[in-house]
Amino acid sequence: MKLENILQLRYRGIYIVISFVILFLVLNNYWYFVLVPIYMYYLFKNHREIMKLIVIFMIVFVARVYLFEQNTIIQSAQYTLKVTKDIKVGDYTSFIGSTQNQLVKVYMDESLNVRPGDSLLCYGEIEEPINNTTPNLFNYRKYLKSQNIKYILYTSGCEITEENFNINIIPYILGEYIDNNFVYSNEYIKTFILADKSDFDDALLSQINTIGISHLFAVSGLHISLIVLSFMSILKKFNLKERQIEIIITLFLIFYMMITAFSPSVTRASLMFILLILNKRLKINLSSIDILSVIFLMLIFIKPYYYYDVGFLLSFLVTYTILLSTNILKVDTKLKQLVILSTVSFLVTVPIILNLNYQVNLLTLFFNLVFLSYITYIILPLGYITFALPFFDRIYFFFIEIFEMFLNLSSHLDFLIFRLSFPNFLYVLIYYITLFITIYLFEMKRDVKKAIGFLIVILFLAWSSPYYNLFQKVTFLDVHGDSAIIIDRFDKCNIIIDTGEVDNYNTLVNYLKTNNVKRIDYLIITHYHSDHYGETNDLINNFDIVNLVNRDNAYNFDGIIKCGNIKMFIYQNQAVYNNENDMSIILSLFISNKHYLFTGDIELEREVDFINNYDIDVDYLKVPHHGSITSSSVEFINDIRPEEVFISVSRRNRHNHPSEMVVDRYIQLGISVYRTDLDGTIIIRYIFGKEYKKVHSP
Repeated sequence: MKLENILQLRYRGIYIVISFVILFLVLNNYWYFVLVPIYMYYLFKNHREIMKLIVIFMIVFVARVYLFEQNTIIQSAQYTLKVTKDIKVGDYTSFIGSTQNQLVKVYMDESLNVRPGDSLLCYGEIEEPINNTTPNLFNYRKYLKSQNIKYILYTSGCEITEENFNINIIPYILGEYIDNNFVYSNEYIKTFILADKSDFDDALLSQINTIGISHLFAVSGLHISLIVLSFMSILKKFNLKERQIEIIITLFLIFYMMITAFSPSVTRASLMFILLILNKRLKINLSSIDILSVIFLMLIFIKPYYYYDVGFLLSFLVTYTILLSTNILKVDTKLKQLVILSTVSFLVTVPIILNLNYQVNLLTLFFNLVFLSYITYIILPLGYITFALPFFDRIYFFFIEIFEMFLNLSSHLDFLIFRLSFPNFLYVLIYYITLFITIYLFEMKRDVKKAIGFLIVILFLAWSSPYYNLFQKVTFLDVHGDSAIIIDRFDKCNIIIDTGEVDNYNTLVNYLKTNNVKRIDYLIITHYHSDHYGETNDLINNFDIVNLVNRDNAYNFDGIIKCGNIKMFIYQNQAVYNNENDMSIILSLFISNKHYLFTGDIELEREVDFINNYDIDVDYLKVPHHGSITSSSVEFINDIRPEEVFISVSRRNRHNHPSEMVVDRYIQLGISVYRTDLDGTIIIRYIFGKEYKKVHSP
């Protein structure tokens, strides 16, 4: 970028960044397009001179995205790969590698010890990752794109052909050194030295997230400042000139970015310091906000999908907020300043926190103040000292134990934890507008009580959204196994029919949380196969279960079961079957004048008994046993005569369900077929007698 172009950013860089933020919002949700004419009008009236530069930057960015999307990998039976980073070795091996000048994520079924720089010959299949098939949940495809990765390679095996040097070998070797020399505190040393939290166990991470202090474990401006100040004080003792000290620290920060694999927060903080030095030496006179904007634009052009990275979002969002809040931070005591800074940083990240954790802890403000001091003055510096002097490992661990003891106690203070999710973009938009008005009023020393009250109202409306929800909804969730969710309007009834297999990603639980569901009126487990009951304990731990129905007590419910505006009827078993599948609960569900039949995993024998004892017509059928050839007989289908059927089946399942013969059987009878392996999560909404169906394809 030429100097004259940089000078054009003086006091204007943030307007270009806002243009990109609006672009990213629109790409994520087209409803945000309402912001475009408003912002363009503002620029035209107040900063017309910057509009040309914005257009130029946008054209360059679009070209960068186009080039990224046009890059393809030629399919082959084998691939020559170079290992770069993110190596995980266990029952399987995964890493990021490069082939045909592109990064790929590699998954291998076997354990293979590889290092950055290794050249491999791999046999397998390249494919693009799928989108999230359940709305509002983690999108692995977008995450990989944020790392400039378009493809996944599933390989049956690789062989190492050559060992070469790769810059990422440095953090890899440091990681091995930490593992071998720090028995007690290796996960903390890795976190603060390498910005790598992968060794923290899930329970500890859960406690950190619960009290809302995860940002204290992301190497960022706080950590970089501590390192730089310590380094400067040491270098000054050698009577070096200021310029020499700046050169040494700049070289160190470049090296530090390398060993942290260019973590977003480390990269942002390090580049901020380096560019501040250049700004002073070259007398460019850019403001801190301008420099932050330059860094933002640099990183976005390097990784055009970086805005999908949560670390990138949080790092820039909090830093911009701090820089733009300098006036309100001018208070008479450090404690007040810290309280204001902590509060503003917390409030500005609430929508992102809710998107990640589906809950907010109001005690986070207090925990931030308490744990910030302990981590800043004890845990963090002791971590650096211990890395330099390994014999401090046991002493350091003593202070870690104190931290974890208080962390455990704090995580159990849950009386101010509110579980909620913003139902749609409008809540997010109104929240941020209100927040910025609040900060502005606070800066102008005006009454902010009404604005704060409105923020509370927005959060309350999001929390209570089920109570004014007009839709009834039936969801066939894309999980391993079966899971159907039925939600009545006005939160009058919530029903879960089967939970799917044990799921480390908590698809069912998190989907319910995104819908602000807090109570399950009926949790129905059709039979005792784990792909139907696997997530039962997670549901019990996260929701209030009013009625847990299984095959042992299902037949205690006699006649029509009414739940809000929904009705159910459970059919009696006509015999005791030797086959567990045939012991499945069969039930009818009536919602908005539609008749659904849920059949668990029944097979031919139970189908015959059912149609011999019951004469019913159904609108929609949950296909028995994932579309297996052992079910869905022609007689059964003809007898119940469904208009549409839904097959709950996972992709690449080991039983090769559904049977193509069964699928063809439905199609030949003129029945519409929906499949979760092809269509993803299937949602049917009802409002004012109208039906709206939406699929979330991979």
